Amino acid sequence: SLHNMGGADTWPIVAISYVYLRKNLTSLGDRACLLKAFLEYIISDEGQALLPAYDAVGVPAEVKAIAQAAINSLVMPTCTAWTFENSTTMQGTGQKDHVISEKRRDIAEYERSTLEASLATLSSRIALLEQTKMTLLDGSGTTNPSKFFWEVISLFEARARPPVKVTYRAVGSGTGQYEFIGTDNGFLPISQDFGSGDIPITASDYQALKGAGHEIIHYPFQMGAMSIFHNVPGMPKSGAGALNLTACVLAKIFKREIKTWDHSEIKALNPKLSVPAGQDIKVYHRVEGSSTTGGVTTYLHAACPSVWTATLVGSTITWPTDTYEAYGSGGMSSKLASTPYSIGYIDSGHGHADGLTEIALENKAGTYRTSLEAGAAGIRAAGTEAIAAGVMPPSPLNDFSAVSLHNMGGADTWPIVAISYVYLRKNLTSLGDRACLLKAFLEYIISDEGQALLPAYDAVGVPNEVKSIANTALNSLVMPACTAWSFEGSSTMAGTGQSDHVISLKRRDYAEYDRGQLKARTVEYKENAKIQALEATIAQLTQQLAELKQKESSHETTEDKGKDNNNALGVAAIAMATPALAVSVAAMLVTLRIMNMASAARAGGGAGAQMIGSPQVAGTPVSAGVPPLDDDTAKGSAQEI
Repeated sequence: SLHNMGGADTWPIVAISYVYLRKNLTSLGDRACLLKAFLEYIISDEGQALLPAYDAVGVPAEVKAIAQAAINSLVMPTCTAWTFENSTTMQGTGQKDHVISEKRRDIAEYERSTLEASLATLSSRIALLEQTKMTLLDGSGTTNPSKFFWEVISLFEARARPPVKVTYRAVGSGTGQYEFIGTDNGFLPISQDFGSGDIPITASDYQALKGAGHEIIHYPFQMGAMSIFHNVPGMPKSGAGALNLTACVLAKIFKREIKTWDHSEIKALNPKLSVPAGQDIKVYHRVEGSSTTGGVTTYLHAACPSVWTATLVGSTITWPTDTYEAYGSGGMSSKLASTPYSIGYIDSGHGHADGLTEIALENKAGTYRTSLEAGAAGIRAAGTEAIAAGVMPPSPLNDFSAVSLHNMGGADTWPIVAISYVYLRKNLTSLGDRACLLKAFLEYIISDEGQALLPAYDAVGVPNEVKSIANTALNSLVMPACTAWSFEGSSTMAGTGQSDHVISLKRRDYAEYDRGQLKARTVEYKENAKIQALEATIAQLTQQLAELKQKESSHETTEDKGKDNNNALGVAAIAMATPALAVSVAAMLVTLRIMNMASAARAGGGAGAQMIGSPQVAGTPVSAGVPPLDDDTAKGSAQEI
């Protein structure tokens, strides 16, 4: 019995197999010599090497000595002994009788060995493919975070090992919900791993999904402000002197109950407002469905339900016939910029990027603010206040259909705020490896690094109270058996960082690097002190011109005073034209510089890249590869222009 034998590393439960023999084999005749050859082979090195394939182990040398003693003790008849020809060819002898030759084979044995070799090769290739396979992930939904998503996707594809491929199709919140809910697909998503939208899933769809056995999650990750903009000449874009409006006055303007800028209710809020008598207000609104329309109309109803009733809330509503249509955010911005005395709505970042003039709205606390004055803190405050007021559920698995961040409390809270969600199913087991990649994507977009990318796209990260809901969502996901992804940040993880399923900040592609360089140079030009000084001068002259216009409209009686005012206006206009021309020239130079950078990069073999606002490259001089815009260069280029 080989059980419970001594020895520090000895296994205690061991079986040993025997061949049973009679010592005297004379009765077997020629069979005795073949049996002896068989016994010799199974304890040879070649024979013993076959055992591991059958989960067995060869005997040690001490036991092999017993087997050899058994062979030597056999009483043999008169028969011809068998010999062995191995890998060393025995010319002549190997071809004789009673030789067991490695050089002889049958097709079955040959094919078995070939098959075994093929299986070994295939197993090796499968292992290699497992190491290098590409994990795919696909989402669709709202256009608002699309550029942010695309940058995160670009970073993931550059940083991930093994490689990943992620796509996001920007088609709007409605389509994103349709493809996520899958009403016409047995309540299964339509070729979609995640959806995204700026509006919550409706109560009816939430209940329908729940009834079909699908628990869903709202995963909040970004916030943004919507604003009201106007084009009353001579008004500042934001801050002191901005046009003040309450929600009720604004509601009456959009309903065309207030039709002129000199209406008593507007004048009461803005005593210094000077406009031509009876000047018509040109109201612009979005068409063909818009989440911005939904946000603004929701705000008007929340803040002034007596004027703006519930029937006027939605992404598409019936507007008065004497209002004007604008197609898309770009169309709205263009209409407002080109139409004096107009008013309309657009997301704040877009409006300010296009130089529009914002209205200061009265929030729930009675404070007048523009979105610029409220800032990121005022936008985030809407989320914090919504949780405190019980408007936003603490669990991401709850019904979010009633969530609205419009007209929330707080002294500095901005009153029209949108929040964007990723739509998820709680059970991700059907996604396989994609589930772990999706979880990593979700972790990144609410990480400090991910949230820091949002301001470049006129969005704001969520406050800690909302981030807590997102973390609860991550922890509640039901995951399949897949390898979790980890992140290597600025601190090098020696060894571990080179392992599979690591998204490493140390890995980059050239296009992403080049975008960072280009963005850094663009920021440098925008922050050029000379350009800023010229812009400040223009702002000052604009204010002076507005004051002169107000004096002109005060109906002074003498003809001489009228002439003096006209002369003053002419001088002010000329004074404004000079710095404005200088700023235009400077802007043209910046554009030319950026174009030259792109041309030089292409000429040098650099990969062409779309500018999507990658973060500035840490540790790299922003001046690398691009000469500064000095005074001599500016003067020479200006003369050429």
